[in-house]
Amino acid sequence: MIYRVAFATGPTDVVGSDDTDRPYHEAACTGAGMELSYQVWSDPDVEWDRYDLVVVRSTWDYLDHQDQFRAWLGRVGALGTLENAAPVIDWNLDKRYLIDLAATGVPVIPTAVCEDDESVAMALGGLFGEVVVKPATSAGSRLTGRFAASSPEAGVLASLILAEGNSVLVQPAVASVALVGEVSTVLFAGQISHSVRKGPLLALGGGHVGGVYTEQLTPEPLTRVRQALVESTVMAVARLVSDRFGITEPLLYARIDVVTMDDGTEAVLEVELAEPAFFLPIAPEAAERFAAEVVRRAALRPGPASIGRSRTP
Repeated sequence: MIYRVAFATGPTDVVGSDDTDRPYHEAACTGAGMELSYQVWSDPDVEWDRYDLVVVRSTWDYLDHQDQFRAWLGRVGALGTLENAAPVIDWNLDKRYLIDLAATGVPVIPTAVCEDDESVAMALGGLFGEVVVKPATSAGSRLTGRFAASSPEAGVLASLILAEGNSVLVQPAVASVALVGEVSTVLFAGQISHSVRKGPLLALGGGHVGGVYTEQLTPEPLTRVRQALVESTVMAVARLVSDRFGITEPLLYARIDVVTMDDGTEAVLEVELAEPAFFLPIAPEAAERFAAEVVRRAALRPGPASIGRSRTP
């Protein structure tokens, strides 16, 4: 049985060669017994019901078309073949999910959600040292900056974010992130696959280290403490997803980013459930684990598209 699977992506001029996972996906998926194609999510001519499974992977232009993207999630999600599920992705697009996780007891980086300049000023005034200002809905560190808490530039960036109609997140800047970065753990079907360390990204005063967005990646074995945090976070996400959306199957993929706080404890920085990079150039063997899970789920879905299977009446 050959299963037809679509990986949803963005236009070529947006994604380009930045999707470094793609060649590993293509090789592993072909070997796993599927017919894989990349389809631009916003292309009106794509017949999404032709596929046994549709996997959101590199839809990186959604930030500029959020209403359209959410409508697309609803349409394709209604087919019962979308991974991760549409309501999970929709919830995860807004980083206020950190507040939901914190309410379950997961240690997350302290986060203030601000809807106007006054609340931004209050949040900044309550912090000392350095802070990070970012949009509630963002990717690739867009409109994200690290500043001294008293710097006027922090407020300027917040105002730019608010002017776009976005909420502002204000967080304390964690000293270890500026020195050694963060640890990202990739999971498939709720099981840990691999972890990498991402080097520092944000330069003090705004912008990126070196002036460009470049992820410096190295393999990073999980400590027992980090593994325990990742596993407890996965369980918390599973409970939230089950309670809110009635989804009980483990999510196809997740990426959990963890940082070491100034007091030495570990905390969750982000949980990526929408379109995270898997860092397959660092862990190429993980592509086969992912492909095997994709095929397993394609076989379970109601889609009529697999080669050698009769079309459902």
